[in-house]
Amino acid sequence: MLAMIAGCGVAHAGAPSSVTVEQIGEGGHAKVVQAGRGDLVAIVQSDQSGDAVVRQFGSDESASVTQSGAGYGSAALNQIGAQNWASVSQAGGYNAAILNQSGVGNRAKLLQASSLDGVNTAEIEQHGALNVAALEQNGSGNTAVQAQLGVADTQSVSQIGDNNHAVYTQVGNNLPDLHVQQTGGMTVTILQTGWGASTH
Repeated sequence: MLAMIAGCGVAHAGAPSSVTVEQIGEGGHAKVVQAGRGDLVAIVQSDQSGDAVVRQFGSDESASVTQSGAGYGSAALNQIGAQNWASVSQAGGYNAAILNQSGVGNRAKLLQASSLDGVNTAEIEQHGALNVAALEQNGSGNTAVQAQLGVADTQSVSQIGDNNHAVYTQVGNNLPDLHVQQTGGMTVTILQTGWGASTH
């Protein structure tokens, strides 16, 4: 099952584009590219082995990917602009997600939930200023990577389970607190450079 959609809009010239993709069945693939302002994309894949790719260029963009199957899903979101919002939710194990944002005032949320051994991997990378990232993983054997390069960025990470691994990087100034929560056996690597950086 394959869905490929491209949309283009110009600020103040017509309504923003809106795309909703729902795929039922194993092995769904969806790719959406949007350029403009205020665009919206929502992808729902309800079986395992789903693959979703979203690229948005502009401001006030919104993107969400939900993969609710047994696992083995992959999601890649890339947003370039300001005041964008991105969300990824994956259920089951052996999922992979990459979320990249460049600009000012962007928001990213990534959730990987598994009641069994997770073995999920998640990566959030943000470039710019005043960006916010939140990452949550449930289960065991998960890996989380978060990186923010800019000014006054905020990130939080929660891993619940055993044998999880996390790497956090913040480079910039005027950084608020980095919130880290881990339960069970885990490893963590934290790098913060600049002034105003603290961890708890």
